[in-house]
This record gives sequence, C-alpha cells and structure tokens, in this order.
Amino acid sequence: MRKKFSEIQTKRSILKNIPKTQNKNLIKAGIGCDYARLFLAAADEVAVAQGVSIIEDLSDIRYDFIKLYNNLRAGGTVPFALTNAVMMPSEDEKYMKKILISLGALAQMYQVDIITGHTEISDAVNSPIITMTMAGRCCYGTSGLSPANIMPGMDIVMCGQTGVMGTVKLLSKHKEGLQSRYSATYLNGAERLKEYMALRQEADIAIEEGIVYSHDISTGGVYAALWEMADAANAGISISHDAIPIMQETVEICEYTGHNPYMIDGSGAVLFVTPYGDKLSERLYKEGYEASVIGRITNDNDRIIIHDDEKRFLTPPKYDTFL
Repeated sequence: MRKKFSEIQTKRSILKNIPKTQNKNLIKAGIGCDYARLFLAAADEVAVAQGVSIIEDLSDIRYDFIKLYNNLRAGGTVPFALTNAVMMPSEDEKYMKKILISLGALAQMYQVDIITGHTEISDAVNSPIITMTMAGRCCYGTSGLSPANIMPGMDIVMCGQTGVMGTVKLLSKHKEGLQSRYSATYLNGAERLKEYMALRQEADIAIEEGIVYSHDISTGGVYAALWEMADAANAGISISHDAIPIMQETVEICEYTGHNPYMIDGSGAVLFVTPYGDKLSERLYKEGYEASVIGRITNDNDRIIIHDDEKRFLTPPKYDTFL
C-alpha cells in the first residue's frame, strides 16, 4: 500500500518546518509547483551527490547528511541545495515532523537550502528512509581534480583524524559500558569529536596548493578510502601506518568495543594527492588542521601498509559495517 500525507498535513508538518531560503538565485518547489528552479550563471558548474538515510534513530539523519555534505566539500565544492524524498512506514505525522525538523536544522547549519521534496507512506518499508540529493557550486580549480592526474612519486596527504564519525557512533552505542571504564572528563573529550565530522576549508586550501585529487574518508574508514583512491587511479600505494593521524580516545574506545579504528567510519578526514606533500601539510597545519604525509603513489599495483618495518598488503574493503 502506498499513500501520501494530506495537503493539510503537508502544510502543517512539512512545509512549515523547511527553513527559509538562504541562497540567492533559486525558487523552491511547493504545493502546486512540483519542481524547483536554479538560476545559474553560464560559467557555473554544479556537482551533484546522492545518499540514503535509513532512520533507526534521529541521529542517523545527521550522520548521513554530513557524509553527503563531505562528498561534495572534499572536492572544494560548496553545497547549496538539497532535494529529499521521505518514505514513511506509517502515517505517523508527529515522527515525520521530527524528521523534517532535524533535516531542516542541518540544512540551515550548513547553509544548504531544501528546495524540493516528496513524502510518501508505504508498508513496504520498516523504518523511515530519506533519499537526499545535494548540489554544490564548483569553485575555481576543482575541474583539475581527477584520478587521471595521479602519477607515481606523488605524495598522499591525510588531513583530519582517523575514525572520527565511527568513534562518535561507538561512544553513543556503548556509553554505559565506557562510563564504567573511563572518566566523564575523558569521554566528554571524545564526544567533542562530533564537532569535527563535517569538512570545513581543508579542500579549499589544498586546491590553492596544487593538489591533483581528493577523496573524503567515509564508510570503511581510512583503509577503505586508500583502496578506493588507488583503485580509481589504477595505481600502487605505499603507506606508513605510523604516520596516519589518530586520537588516543579513538584507539581506546575501539579497543573496548573490538573494532579496528582504521576501518570504522572516517567522516571528518580527507585524502589529498599532490606533488608537494610537505608544503601542503605545513600549510594545513598553519591553518589549524591536523595533516601529514602518510605515503606516496608507486609505479606498480601493490597497495602496501608499512608498520614497524613490516609490510602487509591492503585488502579490498568489504563494507560489512556502517560504523
């Protein structure tokens, strides 16, 4: 069975909770107007990314919104518009309203306008599902970012800490057990990692410094992102495990839960490929970001992690967890 919320419900619980437009040159969709309009200059280039949020808890909306935002931000693109389709398992207007309020608050926080949406009820789903499509303006220099430009000998720079979003998720899931092991002060420090899940100006700075490629770290963690980068470039990589930035809180929380910190969700960090790794990492550090050269591109197809002088091969990510 499929049905829609009534016009009164749509006005009362959906349209009222979508924030006012923050960006110029766009007109939102609405009742009686089934499409949004974007007025772009002839020279403008738009990047588009899509994501899905299966909502078991309202915090899932934040995680998935930020992951989508990072997809665009990692390439120096500035997100400005969002469309969404919400599928509800029942006619629960109150919960649907909470979902839209959460999504609207995130859109406002990150200056992204919700320009059109669709809400439907279907007994084919067990949990609410949001499909989101986000558009971003491509800034000067972003067109040169391509895996085709990656060459042997180039440096791989990581900006940000390992497993930031995964640490936040684990802390939320295992809070009671962790509180019996660690002090409240220590866990509060770990909880502040949620402030670093979204990318900021990292890619803008990196583009100024001449990067040829960027890739945000997300599901599967830094190991998965490194494999994806090498796969996109059809190149080999040699990575110094000890150079990968990681916070002690992440190490200890993963030790408690039994997770590999390099394979939990790494949203909040990004990989750059550049001929000038030291120069880029120094510039990022001066701008207030944790960054280091963690490896280089090689002229073969081997994907190697070096730890304590021992070499091991990186394996393809399985994505068997969404942590």
